[in-house]
Amino acid sequence: MTTITISLPEQIATKVDQVTLLEGFATRSEFIRNLIRRYLFPETKFEVFKTRPLDEIKAGFEATGKYNQKFIKSVISGLKQSSFYGNKAIKG
Repeated sequence: MTTITISLPEQIATKVDQVTLLEGFATRSEFIRNLIRRYLFPETKFEVFKTRPLDEIKAGFEATGKYNQKFIKSVISGLKQSSFYGNKAIKG
């Protein structure tokens, strides 16, 4: 991946931070990459992320029989740390 450095006025940088958090992007860079993709490839449709209960996600992984419990626990643990799931607990 190539690094590109940009300078933004403080007011715009603050807005970027707000939208990054609000929309659930992990970083400013992820948000900016998304904007560039939308500009360069407008025909590409992006789905809005919709949260599902963590118990449901865990059960879905288990139902496939493809993943061991260590992997499933690591995915659920990662989701718990995300901005979408940070304060939502999972049973078991």
